[in-house]
Amino acid sequence: MSKRVIISVNETDKNNAGPKAKTDIDKILKENENFQVINLAFNWHSKFLKMRYISWDIPHLMRNMDADEIFFQFPSYSRTLMDSFVKNIRRYTKAKLIFIVHDLECLRNFSYDPTYKPEELKWLKEADGIIVHNPSMAKWLKNNGVDTPMAILGFFDYLNPQPVNKDAKMDGSICFAGNLKKAGFLAKLPSSLSLDVFGPNFNPELKNKVNYKGVYSPDELPKYLTEDFGLIWDGDSIDECNGLFGNYLRYNCPHKASLYLSSGLPIIVWKKAAIAEYVEQYKLGYAIDSLSEIPVIIENMTQADYDLIKGNALDMAQKLRHGEHIRGAIESLSATLSSEK
Repeated sequence: MSKRVIISVNETDKNNAGPKAKTDIDKILKENENFQVINLAFNWHSKFLKMRYISWDIPHLMRNMDADEIFFQFPSYSRTLMDSFVKNIRRYTKAKLIFIVHDLECLRNFSYDPTYKPEELKWLKEADGIIVHNPSMAKWLKNNGVDTPMAILGFFDYLNPQPVNKDAKMDGSICFAGNLKKAGFLAKLPSSLSLDVFGPNFNPELKNKVNYKGVYSPDELPKYLTEDFGLIWDGDSIDECNGLFGNYLRYNCPHKASLYLSSGLPIIVWKKAAIAEYVEQYKLGYAIDSLSEIPVIIENMTQADYDLIKGNALDMAQKLRHGEHIRGAIESLSATLSSEK
């Protein structure tokens, strides 16, 4: 049996949902697939610790690595760290290198930096295999010269410790969870649309437009999601998802979708988001062009309509809670790599 290792780098000073996608994958692969988990805490603000990682910790780790396959939760959110990992994995091991992509930073935080894209593409070309979010992300990478074998993840799995919300009594309620600092659209909601919102950086001036429900940890939050739908939207417009993070929805599968679905909530998402295809294909909710469409959808929805998408969301919740997506993607990629021998 192949010896498989998964390496994750997490920032030590983050108190948000960021690390959950990585830690959930660690747990799923350790408990179900017998992976060895190597979890590295990284202090972003310490130059000394950063240099120690590069010059000592990473080379030492790889010199002593006993693995046939190294899965790396990509990226490390530091160029120098990422360079060091790839260089030392290749220098000191004979293991296959497989990236599990969480974000493409050249499409997100570094989309303004022309020097970042070629570096990120170079790392991805170094891998033996890549697990990407969806066909849109795979197509973008291939169009930009990455011919590394790929497998599709779909939704991120979400280990949800709270009971699933099975209540199908439709009242038209909708929630939105996330960093509210990025949700400029909340200030422009039509009066006919009511939202329950969760997350940090709430603007008190919005209290007459939305119902603020507070901040909870990623494991606690599902307990409070009692609404009919979860909304995925980004930017400062109600008629499109715009800005840096709005445009990124064209390529990623946001972890927020997994939060909602693993809690048993159908979702409402921008029609041009990459996950809209999944939402429509599996009848998990609605894909819309504008937030102004929501009141009309709710008004015309029958209980039978809701029962259908609610049932599908509940089915998806079980898959997400049992790690079926990451395990399926790894199985698919392994089959591809085996056939290329």
